[in-house]
Amino acid sequence: SGGSLYVHAALHASELVPPAGPVSGGTRVTVLGAGFRESATVRCRFEGSSATSACRRVGSAQLECASPPSSSSGARRVSLSANGQQYAPSDALFMYRPMAAVSSVWPVRGASEGGTPLTVLGSGFSSSAEALGALRCRLNATVVAAAYVSESALVCISTASFAAGLVSVEVSTNGREYTSSGVH
Repeated sequence: SGGSLYVHAALHASELVPPAGPVSGGTRVTVLGAGFRESATVRCRFEGSSATSACRRVGSAQLECASPPSSSSGARRVSLSANGQQYAPSDALFMYRPMAAVSSVWPVRGASEGGTPLTVLGSGFSSSAEALGALRCRLNATVVAAAYVSESALVCISTASFAAGLVSVEVSTNGREYTSSGVH
């Protein structure tokens, strides 16, 4: 009349991609590390939140999970659990940033061959996002790098367009999620 117990190997998170996302949560985060086995109980937890999210195993060294909402911006440690109860500490940090928003674009007209510098005004823009190569503009479906000017301004260069008309301009500070401000 004995029982059995399965002991999971320690999970280790070493890097997060992207390393940042909006305070609204919902960023699909790739967790790089070691000890990742196929299991329905693998969870990730972001420091400062009691919420956990299920992880999807992509490979022996890669998981995916979603960031929960955060009440404030700042760095949070991400810990992993193989059983949904005990969490292994890690040095992997996720940076919560204020939500980015686009309020206007200047100039409102540009040449169809592209090359027009566009000043994008709004809020929540980040110089650290630019340093990581994650500050981007999406012009309709085309993504271009953005140059940080301030927390409320950045510059993107327009691309060639095959048809005249309105172009939707959205911004990302993590290279994954874009604003949905609807500015043309």
